[in-house]
Amino acid sequence: MSTSFSDQNYNRSVIGRSLVDLNHLSSETIHSLFNESLKLKTEYAQNKWSKQTELKGLAALLFFEPSTRTRFSFESACVRSGVHPLVLDGGQGTSLEKGETLEDTVLNIEAMKPLFFVIRAPDEFPFLQLAQQLDVPMINAGWGMKGHPTQALLDMLTVYEKFKTVENKNVLFVGDIKHSRVVSSHLQLAEKLNYQVGYCCPDSFMPQQASLMNPRLHLFNKLEQALNWADAAIALRVQKERHFGEKLDLQSYVERYALTPHSVKALKSDALIMHPGPINYGVEMDQAITRDPRAVILNLVQNGTFLRQAVIQSVLNGGVFQ
Repeated sequence: MSTSFSDQNYNRSVIGRSLVDLNHLSSETIHSLFNESLKLKTEYAQNKWSKQTELKGLAALLFFEPSTRTRFSFESACVRSGVHPLVLDGGQGTSLEKGETLEDTVLNIEAMKPLFFVIRAPDEFPFLQLAQQLDVPMINAGWGMKGHPTQALLDMLTVYEKFKTVENKNVLFVGDIKHSRVVSSHLQLAEKLNYQVGYCCPDSFMPQQASLMNPRLHLFNKLEQALNWADAAIALRVQKERHFGEKLDLQSYVERYALTPHSVKALKSDALIMHPGPINYGVEMDQAITRDPRAVILNLVQNGTFLRQAVIQSVLNGGVFQ
């Protein structure tokens, strides 16, 4: 059973309590999540955050694909929200090794009555169908190459924190765009928040032509020109595991597209340098870039915990993602 973001044969009123994609979120809902995230961040910095003493219930965190930042930030966000996370990390040691399907795993765990699911899964996972079928909300923590809504939200939360707005900002992606679920979610989010998206990558890393017709999309051949345009430059990992035997000319890629102390001189003085991680140093960027004052890579990780906490608290309070 497979689905895609283009599928429209599902009931949005049913899955509005889940966060599967960003197509149905309003600008008001997104800004509410941003403001709540920054409030939580301030309270935590001032040691004013609520230290939960009463356990509200359990959450099922099912990571069928590898993760570090997303998984740990969701676990942290659960604990800070008074929810105990039950984590399935890959299939090893579970009934998946015996042939149980991902769908059956979810349905059986739902019978244990978690408050909500956080799921990272491959492309073929039926997120939209299950969101209608389950009695509890689902949060997409990375769906193959189809989307990663909370990553796009935390990226733009970080831009919002810096500039106090994201409207009319230029967000550049450099790297393996064709295989990026983060970019997929950004294209949805850009429609809601009115920012521009740019691509700079080799032809082999470019998505199919049909997806390049978005009027918000700007294509660049030269990295210097692209960086000069950008308010935020997001380097993307070269996903070797998704190229399925294709020959990758990494030396040519590094020469033309890597973020280095020299290449980032083209960036504005107040621009942001970002990467969703994990980083292949020496490929997407030099390690020296992390010391550039414009680099906010660890701030992204920190903001991710507070953004995901805001999402979880919205779920717990009966909020609807519309």
